[in-house]
Amino acid sequence: MLRKPTLGNVSISNQASWSIAGLLVAQRMRKNLKERRAQKVAKKIEIIEPQPPSFASRPSEKVQLSSIKHILESYLPERMGDMKYDHTKVPSLVKLISEEVRTQVKKVLPARYKMLCLVTMGERAQEDIAIVSRCLWDPHADNYVAHVYENSSFFCVVAVYTVFCE
Repeated sequence: MLRKPTLGNVSISNQASWSIAGLLVAQRMRKNLKERRAQKVAKKIEIIEPQPPSFASRPSEKVQLSSIKHILESYLPERMGDMKYDHTKVPSLVKLISEEVRTQVKKVLPARYKMLCLVTMGERAQEDIAIVSRCLWDPHADNYVAHVYENSSFFCVVAVYTVFCE
């Protein structure tokens, strides 16, 4: 007579056997999976106000734009006065103005800030000009100041960009 092979209390047979406990566990697992899938679909990410990431360092002190604006407003009329436009002197004059503005602005710039000084000069004639700039930066730490000086002969636009370096 042949006996069925056994492994302790477990018997091996060709017929599938189902237990109530196993069915209840499978039902619970299926319910949990459905709930997880529904939660993933229901999650909507909404950015209310753009902020720098929490791991990014923030400046302890921000740039005082009013002090830079005051420097530009007082320096340009004093330096330019009633100069006449001379296209041969403009390259060296623009370089000189840029260096002098940079040295004055560096005195009021907080630590860990870098700056860029951009000077544009041209003759005043019958034409119009538009100067536009666009930057990609952190709006919480970076900024700029621009000032225009004009007289009867020429115009001069000075823009100072300040960027916080981490």
